[in-house]
Amino acid sequence: MSSGRQEAGQAGKASPLPATAGSTLRQNELLSFVRYQLDKMGARNEHHRFEDLCRALARHRITRNILTATGPVSAGGDQGRDFETFTSYAQNNLRDVGVFTGIEEGQLMAFCCTIQSSGLPKKIRADMEKIFNSPGIAPSLVFYFTVADVTVSARHSLSAEAYKIWGARIEVIDGNSLSELLIDPECLWIASEYLQLSPQLLGSNGAIDVAGELTRTGDVIIRHIEDLDPIRDLGIHSPLCIDEWQGLPPYVKRAIDSRLDDLINRGGLVVVEGNSASGKTRTAFEAVLRSNIQPKNRRPVLIPKDGASLRKLIASGYPIENAIIWLDDLERFIGLGGLDEGIIRLFGSESGVLFIATLRSRAKAAMTQASGATGRSLANVYKAVMAGAGTVRVDRNLNKKERERAFRLAADLRIRSALEKSNSAGFAEFIAAAPSTLERWRDGQDGANEIGAALVSAAVDFRRAGYLSPIPKEWLEAVFKEYLDERIMNRLTPTELEEGFSWSVELVHGASSCMIVLGNDLYGPFDYLVDYTQGESENKTDGSSTFQSLTDIPDELWHELADRISLDDPNLMSCVSTASLSPHPGLQAVYRQAILQGSIPANSLNDAGALLSFARSCINAPMCIVCQSLRLGVPLRPLLQALLEEFGKIQEEDFPSDAQVGCVAALASLGGESGLENPDSPLREAADHFPTHQWRNVGEFMIRNSMDFEGRCWIAYADIQEGKKASWPVSLVKARGVLFREYDLPSGEIS
Repeated sequence: MSSGRQEAGQAGKASPLPATAGSTLRQNELLSFVRYQLDKMGARNEHHRFEDLCRALARHRITRNILTATGPVSAGGDQGRDFETFTSYAQNNLRDVGVFTGIEEGQLMAFCCTIQSSGLPKKIRADMEKIFNSPGIAPSLVFYFTVADVTVSARHSLSAEAYKIWGARIEVIDGNSLSELLIDPECLWIASEYLQLSPQLLGSNGAIDVAGELTRTGDVIIRHIEDLDPIRDLGIHSPLCIDEWQGLPPYVKRAIDSRLDDLINRGGLVVVEGNSASGKTRTAFEAVLRSNIQPKNRRPVLIPKDGASLRKLIASGYPIENAIIWLDDLERFIGLGGLDEGIIRLFGSESGVLFIATLRSRAKAAMTQASGATGRSLANVYKAVMAGAGTVRVDRNLNKKERERAFRLAADLRIRSALEKSNSAGFAEFIAAAPSTLERWRDGQDGANEIGAALVSAAVDFRRAGYLSPIPKEWLEAVFKEYLDERIMNRLTPTELEEGFSWSVELVHGASSCMIVLGNDLYGPFDYLVDYTQGESENKTDGSSTFQSLTDIPDELWHELADRISLDDPNLMSCVSTASLSPHPGLQAVYRQAILQGSIPANSLNDAGALLSFARSCINAPMCIVCQSLRLGVPLRPLLQALLEEFGKIQEEDFPSDAQVGCVAALASLGGESGLENPDSPLREAADHFPTHQWRNVGEFMIRNSMDFEGRCWIAYADIQEGKKASWPVSLVKARGVLFREYDLPSGEIS
């Protein structure tokens, strides 16, 4: 990263978002109050409370691996340190301020706090001497928190002395900087807890509580674009490391940049599409930087973990007007309980909200083709969301003008190498070491590390199966053996398995790895490998369908997914839909099993498309629709309304759609099996809310199309609604198929 951006990302930058929606305080007033409360801590001699505040802030904004100092202070038990870090090898341990002050993983840091308001330089020097003259390992960096302000000249003088005498750095965060950090939306919970910020001060609508919880857990990040780490926070692939060249290479201006700038100025949803590792995220990042270059145009960037986190923040009333919503890998955000067209319409261009998303081309194809059984759960939501989106596509290869621009930046050895060696791979692919990572996976499969390669294969197939969230380690351990030779499985040891995980996450050329650590015992595959595998599978099946290519996913993986996925997992419908649409012999059973086990939550079946999908799945199982509705808590009245609306679209002279066939099959099943003749039946109670003529039309249609028994049941019910004496059919053989003129549904669809 360039020095200019590092300076822009230093500590003390606060988001300009107001504390809550409807708050009567402006940002500067809140800042003044926090500053006042910090000063009062000094006046009240609240050193321990100030230390607790600083430790909470350091854990949240600098690094997580912090130990509290112990031992009597008078006996030197804390060795001058109020708290310090412990050695940690956890990936991505460092937080925002730590990243931007140049801290490295595993670096020992010490933290000091003081509420003293006079003689601060002398106090800081004394504490530094105590720290570095004490036995034990000396820290390479000291953070010093003060309530009082410290002048810039004093900070620079202290920093120079520390480096000259002890070879260490000191970062002073004084009262002014501390106040700005504490009013950041992600840190307001710290100010609220330790500085007695009242609910009335912050707003009483609960938005601050929700936002505080979401940001505290990392489910939402709110920063200015300059304060974000483009790799860790925004998802840009790490570049390969060559000699001393580190950080992001200079940006090569792309042909689509001007078009992208126009779309960003317009607002709404802007999608940057392209292959994996084609430079989508970097292109989007640079465009947002350009749009925020003027101070008056600076806007906060809101990064949700998933669609559910974004919806939860919006539902709390937290103000997102004039914000930039960052959606890297759009497919992770679209779905039930997540991003839909309602949110896009609600925060359109007039509100100043910009939704900027990246989208892999293969993920787009998968969502587009998943239109059959998924209903509103994926494909229809995706189509509605994308209806008004502005889209640009990033090509994997540079065109002639782009290569000319790249040559002018060839002083960077990575760019020069990419220009020389990226004939078979795209320019950005080479810089992200994507081809080398693919080669490492292949080498692993060929004997370099077959266990690690099998873990990667399992992770790739979980993605292809529709599971887009971080994959639990135990899931991978349960299925990776399906990708191993039997001779290896029989002699596998726990140590070899752990070595396989270590191999899978090892960086290739300091850039990408086959698998990525996404949390404690949570992993994900490098998306470049997912795209490559999907492409290879499609080539084997002549590319006839995305889902045709899923037949090489082992049965065991589908069974594990069906057994382990939870009811409230946002990926549930995506996985079930992918399984139901694939032609693999055992996959339809997964969808049926999910319904039988109650794996489809009732709150996910509250729109027409999903309800029709639910009804069709019951027919395919086969299962009683009413029984399953009662079991899962699916209300029958909206289900009947969805069926009647779809039935109203049928034109008997035209070839029926799959949805129409499923609709008629469901109505036939309901009419023939569910006790319409019983006044106390749940179906009868729900059907009473609809006009008689609709049920009579259903019955007459069925009789015309050779479904006499079911049709006469609905006509008998219509007669009852009109107060007539009903004649219930008792002797006819029930239909075995749904007939539209000469077109038959396969026999056995209705039992």
